[in-house]
Amino acid sequence: MDRRAHRLDDRDRVLLIRLGAVGDVLRTLPALHLIRKNFPSTHLAWLVEDLARDLLEGHPEIDAVIRFPRREMRAAAGQPHRMAACLAALRRDLRAMRFTVALKSGALALLSGAPRRVGFAPGHCRELSFLFTNEWVRPGSRRLNRVEKNCVLAESLGAAGDEIEVVLPERPEEGNEADALLRALNPGGAPVVVLSPGTSRRQRSKRWPPENFGRLASLLAASSGALPLVVFGPGEEALARSIVSESGKRAVLTPPTSLRLLASLLRRAALFVGADTGPMHLAWSVGCPVVALFGPTDPRLNAPLGPGHVILKSGNSMAGITPGQAFEAAHGLLPRRPATAGAAAPPRLSRAALFPRAAGAGR
Repeated sequence: MDRRAHRLDDRDRVLLIRLGAVGDVLRTLPALHLIRKNFPSTHLAWLVEDLARDLLEGHPEIDAVIRFPRREMRAAAGQPHRMAACLAALRRDLRAMRFTVALKSGALALLSGAPRRVGFAPGHCRELSFLFTNEWVRPGSRRLNRVEKNCVLAESLGAAGDEIEVVLPERPEEGNEADALLRALNPGGAPVVVLSPGTSRRQRSKRWPPENFGRLASLLAASSGALPLVVFGPGEEALARSIVSESGKRAVLTPPTSLRLLASLLRRAALFVGADTGPMHLAWSVGCPVVALFGPTDPRLNAPLGPGHVILKSGNSMAGITPGQAFEAAHGLLPRRPATAGAAAPPRLSRAALFPRAAGAGR
């Protein structure tokens, strides 16, 4: 049986399924860009959870954003009839849109009713999702950076292109809000270093100790003249406040921010320091230099892309990275973004330059 992926058509109606993790959504946007560039008339919809939906609403390359009802499904856990009703409603809504192609996430691709269900081949996908797809993409390596892996999938559908571009336009009101917030938090106009200590509860092993963040903030303020700005997500405010305290209040706590406002702050920041999380991928996506702290995850798969970043890794333990090491990395990058630089331009990167051995791997 021929399971190779086949070329899209401008008349196709495509459902891209990438649900929740912010970093995963961001690293799929370059593949979306290749598809849109090659098939400008194709209808493109994205099924996504609330967590990352804010990044996709109003996106210029997406025709429809469909909400995945994760909250309702969690509430229905242990109640078979209620869960069945949730899934039936989602199935009805998806099938009403008459998709011809579904990309990724096998079971939901099957639920969509799309006759073509494209995903990665066995050995290149999570668990048994290949059982629900009928067209397979086989990348040239199992240790491929996630951005390039998604671009290989797009390429297998006829969406060729060398560029890696995360299209995430800033709305005027978001830039204005970020400018006003930075004027209030940073009246002296010092270079801003965004510190992001949080992770999801499932990925607590990725957290760098708060006392290390606090010490780093102290070093940055005292020796580099920078303003350490601590950002946080839902449920992380206590963690963020502990870092401000550990820094001797040299770090400044931001108010709660949406993902889109965080993106605007990062466009204006001199540097980002944090673990392998959604905010780290958001930082490099919008052109902010990154000091990426890696513990149990593999930088080959998850590193920030492009020049101007530093990766620190110490075995499988985040605690092995010292504040001194992080400071040296940060101090070396700070001169590249003066405080007057304004909003950064998003990077435009070359797949052939970044992944020369992977070029064309999905063809």
